[in-house]
Amino acid sequence: MGKLYGIGVGPGDPELLTLKAYRILKEADVIFCPEKEAGAGSFAFDIIKDLLKDTKARIVNLVYPMHYHGVKLRRMWEENAALIAGELKEDGTGAFITLGDPAVYSTFMYTLPYMEQAGVEVEVVPGITSFCAVADSMKMPLVAWDEDLVVAPVRKNSSEDLGKVLREHDNVVLMKPSSNQEALIQAIRENHLEDNFVLITKSGTGEERLVTDFEELKQYDIPYLSTIIIKKQGRQTHDCV
Repeated sequence: MGKLYGIGVGPGDPELLTLKAYRILKEADVIFCPEKEAGAGSFAFDIIKDLLKDTKARIVNLVYPMHYHGVKLRRMWEENAALIAGELKEDGTGAFITLGDPAVYSTFMYTLPYMEQAGVEVEVVPGITSFCAVADSMKMPLVAWDEDLVVAPVRKNSSEDLGKVLREHDNVVLMKPSSNQEALIQAIRENHLEDNFVLITKSGTGEERLVTDFEELKQYDIPYLSTIIIKKQGRQTHDCV
């Protein structure tokens, strides 16, 4: 049986790919690319495709639907794991690419348990998360001194939960903000944080957009590939020792 690498390709800028990830991708026999539906294409692969123009690896797309029907999802994860195991039944090397870091809301981690059950050796290669890329590009520390940080998704019907998170923590990263934009806006307004947020979409790509104005946020149709950072101390940088 071959070996599978779960590789984080970062948020969008191909130059943020790690040297280790690049080496493995260049050496891989098969590159597995998640897509939300058959034929939709993989944004993770779009990030790295120019780096792999001379690759001889087989490119295999795997469908990971964007819904929350548990039974159907688990069946799909298991089917994808079986497909990957079949591709690696010899001594080949596979690379499963995923946005950001594999440990943060990634499609790869849903398949990982099934890969291990199939007896496939797996190694996970870190990638840069979207919220770290955003904070760095803004020259804005995610945490300083004794501040805390929480990373949470925006869920449907989540205005009350979001408000609680914003009240209880110094710094908040909100993933998947497009899931419930109305609740997001309500929570920011009710907690008087209109001047304390940064929204970035499609970070590191030619379509990157930064929103810091609350009125603009209210009118903006937030796309899926978006991240929000909210700091109670505001967006200013901190003096750190």
